[in-house]
Amino acid sequence: MFGNLGGMISQVQNMQDTLKEIQVEVTVGEGDVTVLMNGAQTLLRVQIAPRLIRENVNRLEDKVVEALNLAQQESRNKVQEQIAKMTGINVSNFMNMFKG
Repeated sequence: MFGNLGGMISQVQNMQDTLKEIQVEVTVGEGDVTVLMNGAQTLLRVQIAPRLIRENVNRLEDKVVEALNLAQQESRNKVQEQIAKMTGINVSNFMNMFKG
């Protein structure tokens, strides 16, 4: 039952390393906010246009939230693509079964 457990653990560790290498960068609001995130959903960088800082704080907050959500979604998509390449399993179809 646990004969190939070491191999499975190694594969999971390799996948974790691969996810860290995947990067997505998204920009919202005509360059207002740019976010860089990796496939492990770790936020790597946030850039905010100086003009936005001088303007309405509520608009800045909205743009940051928008950029983070978009980066997270794109990161998930890239991870699903990578998993499909590595395993031959289309994870997006599986994950869509749980959407309400």
